[in-house]
Amino acid sequence: MNINLILRVVTFVLLIIWRVYWQIHRKEADLKKPKTDNNHRITEQIFANIATTYLVISLLGFIILPFDNLLGQLSGLALVILGFIEGVIARKTLDTNWTNSYEYQIKKDHELITNGIYKYVRHPIYGGMFLMIPGVLMVAGSYTFIASIIIIFLVFEVFAKREEKLLTKHFGKKYIEYKKTTKKFIPFVY
Repeated sequence: MNINLILRVVTFVLLIIWRVYWQIHRKEADLKKPKTDNNHRITEQIFANIATTYLVISLLGFIILPFDNLLGQLSGLALVILGFIEGVIARKTLDTNWTNSYEYQIKKDHELITNGIYKYVRHPIYGGMFLMIPGVLMVAGSYTFIASIIIIFLVFEVFAKREEKLLTKHFGKKYIEYKKTTKKFIPFVY
């Protein structure tokens, strides 16, 4: 088995674990803390599905703008692992307060979580994905990881701004003060 294939398989397995973990805990969160509304944004769901499909087909070897650099691929795997860890820790810390970004809502008995990783960063799941997505494309050996960094940053900025507006409206001064002491996506960085 060659190293390229091993890197792709490990990355693919991490993505599957991520997805399964999210699905299991989504159901738990919805049962323990029902949603207050069901404002799904279909455009965001479509975008997420297209992005996921692109990542998977890239890992399967259908690559746009390919490169062949083992160090780049290993760096990509390191980003995937770091992003995976950040995202899972954040999701676990949120527990039943978590909702999909496209649902854009506050749950019944919603709490402002400021402990754990949320002590350092307000949107660590986005931060984790910001590391993982370009990392996956680097493992696949695609220069499109560069474009993904720009696109993801812009998309997550919009999502975070929208969520912060909602959280400020719901939690008021408490959230405003929290914003002053934390980074947005990546602990100690941004």
